Amino acid sequence: MEKILLFSHESDIDGLGCVVLAKLAFKNLDYVLLPDIRKLELTFREYIQSDKLANYDRIYVTDLALYDPALTMVEESSLKDRVLVFDHHKMAIKDNMDRYSFTTIIEEENDRNRCGTELFYDYLVKNNLLVSTPALEEFVELTRLEDTWEWKKYGEIGENAHDLAFLLNIIGKDSYIKNMISRLLSNQEHFFISDYEKSLVQNKKNEYNRKIKEILSTAEYYVDEFGNKFCAVFSDYEYRNDLAEYIVKEGNPKQVSYIIVVAMDKGDFGQKSYRKVVASFDVNEIAMTHGGGGHPGAAAVVIREEQKEHALTLTRDKRLKYLVDCNY
Repeated sequence: MEKILLFSHESDIDGLGCVVLAKLAFKNLDYVLLPDIRKLELTFREYIQSDKLANYDRIYVTDLALYDPALTMVEESSLKDRVLVFDHHKMAIKDNMDRYSFTTIIEEENDRNRCGTELFYDYLVKNNLLVSTPALEEFVELTRLEDTWEWKKYGEIGENAHDLAFLLNIIGKDSYIKNMISRLLSNQEHFFISDYEKSLVQNKKNEYNRKIKEILSTAEYYVDEFGNKFCAVFSDYEYRNDLAEYIVKEGNPKQVSYIIVVAMDKGDFGQKSYRKVVASFDVNEIAMTHGGGGHPGAAAVVIREEQKEHALTLTRDKRLKYLVDCNY
């Protein structure tokens, strides 16, 4: 029996969706969840240098792009016949991380925004490693709608996609993976969200609304180097998406183009999450000028250790401004 290793993104239902698919496809699977491409590259390189990858017949990287020097180390060794990378982030395409035969990085195809789960699913089905079912198709599409921010365009189906993200926040990563596998095995004709889960999600949304009002009351407002007005807040990472949504629902009274959510609980030293407020705005372009990236609607920049240490010496207002301005 082949032994499989999967590296995937830990932060949302797209990275975890890839784990769900892998556990359905492979009986002998190990997986590693990572917060960002920096941590992936360091971890993957450590696996190469310690020869841990020799224990695996196939190695997959999903919803994260592998960067140099680990990427070149794979290309220049026999690993290139055992490693496959599936990602969809614009920054990885811009950085030419799809230049090898073992890297598949597609942001958009045939006027359709892709996600890591969908790219991995297509590969598994095409290679007879996973049997397609109606429930699996629904699960993959709901994951895609949420991860590409298209869920807002699709009414009840879109709400179901967004509810999956809330469900993850409620039950946690490990339970989410087990939960999705169980329902996909128990009903292969239809993917469902139970009434009980919907009630949990609604309670969570009510809780979020109260918390988000509190967080936004502390917001600071700035104009970036391109003349765009934005707001910034300190917040726990889990609220990063819904802060922007709340501003939109309230009619964007301060007329900001985007929000930066500074989450010190994310990763080793913190992360800045960029979320668009104006529908046509591209936060990825802003994030890339600060050393990060992602999608037009959602991007991120990692905070470095020395930046966090310096920030802690400042007053709150100066700390927020300093971290907003920092480059990775």
